[in-house]
Amino acid sequence: MGACHVISDLHLFSRRTQAPTWGGELEQVVRESRCLVLAGDIVDFKWSEVGDGEQTAAAAAEWIERLMRINPQCEFHYVLGNHDDHPALIAKLTALSECHERFHWDRFHLRLGNAVFLHGDAAQARMSPKRLGEYREKFAGHKRRGRALNRLYDLAVAARMHVVSAIAVYPQHRVLRRLYHYLDQIEAGPVHGVRNVYFGHTHRAFDGVEYGGMRFHNCGAPMAGLKFNILKAELE
Repeated sequence: MGACHVISDLHLFSRRTQAPTWGGELEQVVRESRCLVLAGDIVDFKWSEVGDGEQTAAAAAEWIERLMRINPQCEFHYVLGNHDDHPALIAKLTALSECHERFHWDRFHLRLGNAVFLHGDAAQARMSPKRLGEYREKFAGHKRRGRALNRLYDLAVAARMHVVSAIAVYPQHRVLRRLYHYLDQIEAGPVHGVRNVYFGHTHRAFDGVEYGGMRFHNCGAPMAGLKFNILKAELE
C-alpha cells in the first residue's frame, strides 16, 4: 500500500470553505494511501450550516465513513483542532474507533515514526499542554454563529481580511518557535527523535521549512485567497 498523507483545516459545513472542490483529489489520495491523518478543523462547529452540534457531528461521521469505504486498507487518524474539539464529535469518533480497527483519534497530537501531527493551536502565545486544554474548552462552549455574523464574515473574506490576518497573526518564524517549545514540553522534539512536524490552524501553506532540527509542514486551508495542499507525510 502507498504513502501516508495529511490534510487539515477543511472547515467542512461552513459556507466559506472550498473543500468540496477538492473532493475528487482527496478520494484519489485515499485510494492510493496506506494512512490518512486528518489534522484538525476538518469540521467547523462554530460556523456549521448543517445544524446544531449533534447534527454536525453526525454529518462529520458520515463523511469519515464515506472516505473509509473508498479504501478498506487505509488507516485513518483524526487529530482534533479548536473548531472541531466538540463533545458531540468526540462521542462519534469514539464510536467509530470502537467499530473500526483502522480508525483512531487523538485530541492533541499523534506520533507516527519520526513525525508528529498536531492541529497547530499550540502556536498561540505562552502555550503549554495545560493551557491548550483550557483554550480548547473555551472553544467547545462557543455557540454556532447565526446568519448576521455569517454575513459579516462573508464580507471580511470578500475584503481578504482573512488573508491579511493569517499573515499578521501568524508570522512563520514566531509560529515555528512556539511550536518547537510546545513540542519539547510534550517530549516530541528533535532530542526525542522527531524530524517532521505536520500542523494546521494558521492557514498558511508551506512544506519542509527547517527550524530547530525539524522540518515543519502546513496544508494551508481551502478558502478564497489561501493556498491549500494535501501533503505526503515523511515517515521513517
